[in-house]
Amino acid sequence: MARKRAVEISASPVAEGVRFKVGTVTAFAVRRENKDVALRIRRERRPLRSMLNRTPFVRGMHRLVTSIGDLVDGISESAELDPQHIARGSAFARGFARLFRTRPEGLVALGTAIMIPFLMLGLIYVLPLAVETFILPGYDLSRAQVNAVICASRMFGAVLAVGLSARLKLMDRLCMYRGAINKVLNAYEAKPRPMTQDAAARASRIYHRSDTAFLTVVMLVSIVAFALVRTFTLPVQVLVRVLIVFVVAAVVNEPIRALENLRPGHPLGALLTPYLWIERMFVIEPHRQMIEVAVYAFNAARENDDN
Repeated sequence: MARKRAVEISASPVAEGVRFKVGTVTAFAVRRENKDVALRIRRERRPLRSMLNRTPFVRGMHRLVTSIGDLVDGISESAELDPQHIARGSAFARGFARLFRTRPEGLVALGTAIMIPFLMLGLIYVLPLAVETFILPGYDLSRAQVNAVICASRMFGAVLAVGLSARLKLMDRLCMYRGAINKVLNAYEAKPRPMTQDAAARASRIYHRSDTAFLTVVMLVSIVAFALVRTFTLPVQVLVRVLIVFVVAAVVNEPIRALENLRPGHPLGALLTPYLWIERMFVIEPHRQMIEVAVYAFNAARENDDN
């Protein structure tokens, strides 16, 4: 959210484009196969959402849900704008894709969807199990120390899984468009008018507010909470863990939000450094054409906002 205006500004990457929300207007812009930029404007007034964003602790849970929901909504909406095909594939791959009435990027998307849970499962659960089975027996540790090491290895595995997932095919394109979004937001905060492609290109790709970094922090803190709260039946365990995630989101959002809203150069801004390290996992330097799409969406949303 930009700090120079009262109007709400948020954004997320979509399929070969970006989604910018400014006030009551959401603009979707994607790069098409013919290299043109397709634009769709959607107007929506959500007073309840604005109220939730202003309510302490509740806004953390709301941020958790909307961060995921906006990404899914953006990808779904942008797919209707016929974005360019980024996975050409070999002749064999194209022929194989036709058997399933899809395109090569459809197979890549399927592979990405399979690999992400595989990485998460392997590094969050199998890695700690391997540490407990093959490494810890060689040390004389108490049960509390063993649990602490397993929890630490699970957190390390989670960060590694997230980092590797962000570099998968298609995901890295989203990370590049996130870089383009961040450049536009940084350029806007430095000089709100006018927003040009050159101004955005010169800006940093790291932005002080990141929903993906927020989700990662929630996941890491939740892992610690899971280790401290034990249940005995699977249904109760699932329910308790879901509640823990929402409580963690509500609590950690407050200090994170306060740091995100600090003025540039504030002494406490250094506390945001680890948070920005996490953000770097989700941001790749974008191509200039990606910046053009982000600027196009941002300007369209601002021009159509009636606030």
